[in-house]
Amino acid sequence: MDFPQEDFGHPERSYKGLIWAPGGILPESFRKDREGLDITTTGPDSQAEEYELCWVCGWTNFNQYCSTYASRVRCLKTRHNSGMWALGSKYLLKDIPNNSYSPGNDYITQKFLHSQPGLSIPLVDRIELLSQPTDKTYLLLMSRAEGQSLDKVWDSLSEEKRSNIREQLLIYLRELGQFTAPNAQTVDGGQLNDRIIGECSTMPSCKRMGSTTEEWFENIAEELRAGISKIHKTKDSARIELELQKMKDNFPNPEPYVFTHGDLTYGNIMVKDDKITAIIDWEYAGYHPWWVECWIHCNRAHDGSYDLLMPIWGRLSPRFEGQSFRKEVTAKLRPVLEAWNASPISQKRNLDAWYRPPFAESEPWAGRFHVGGMGEEKRVPHYIEPGQ
Repeated sequence: MDFPQEDFGHPERSYKGLIWAPGGILPESFRKDREGLDITTTGPDSQAEEYELCWVCGWTNFNQYCSTYASRVRCLKTRHNSGMWALGSKYLLKDIPNNSYSPGNDYITQKFLHSQPGLSIPLVDRIELLSQPTDKTYLLLMSRAEGQSLDKVWDSLSEEKRSNIREQLLIYLRELGQFTAPNAQTVDGGQLNDRIIGECSTMPSCKRMGSTTEEWFENIAEELRAGISKIHKTKDSARIELELQKMKDNFPNPEPYVFTHGDLTYGNIMVKDDKITAIIDWEYAGYHPWWVECWIHCNRAHDGSYDLLMPIWGRLSPRFEGQSFRKEVTAKLRPVLEAWNASPISQKRNLDAWYRPPFAESEPWAGRFHVGGMGEEKRVPHYIEPGQ
């Protein structure tokens, strides 16, 4: 969605359908079509009643009749009960329910990176939390990065320009790799959501990674046992425990735990004139096992950005070389993922809804409020279906 230009003397450059009236006099050819539209009897002595035209922004009929105001605040995108608003041309506002999935980690991580001396990693210039921890709504203000996201331009870039982008990313990944921790955690010591094995189909995720491999397996052991039972067609607990221990013993070595973005895709990289201006959306960031950034990018980059980093992984570390990585990580992770996917997991979802009326008589778009996606509910644990 294009944002209106802040060219206040020329609204016609941003808003469609405007009619130019020199001296305020409407051209004759438009007067018939405007009959009844331009009401001048508003004010204290008017019989007209003020009412809301837009329940999203609160715009009223009096705002429409009487003001010369054009909002510099605009909704850019929504997801579930969360929204992203543009505040003018330079700032963005995230408006999100303050529950366990609110992306406070984005704010905490970027503040951490801003505080580190000598980093060249491009971030948004300003990020500020406007709400309090006890507020029902989480409001995050941030400056808008220059340029556009890489997904908008990647296909049009020459191979030379693509290589230039990759070289910049290689520098930033090396800088991130300098930050390590003794175990898996967010930058402020919190727990990480499990986006590798125990990833749920709904958010917020009901599984955490665990600070060590031992804790990670403890968090997902029940599901893995059920999956092992199904794969090997056995109820023998000794056999199941033996297979579970094999997975644990053969699991990829997590150390070192290095700083990881966790979602380094086209859409989270802003560029202008072939230069990266900002890396955004650090919600999933933290200290992960060394192999997580590469594995997620190779296996969970749903926007097709596999090609973005593939040519540079081996230069980042020999451990990321294709054959070595497949042997050291992918092959060892595969049986664990197979057991998880074989587990007969279900998750109760709240399907209650409030159906909305049409937006307007002339715009019969209605929709509904899904109660389960409104943000009041916390983590919804899944369960293993009985008798499986």
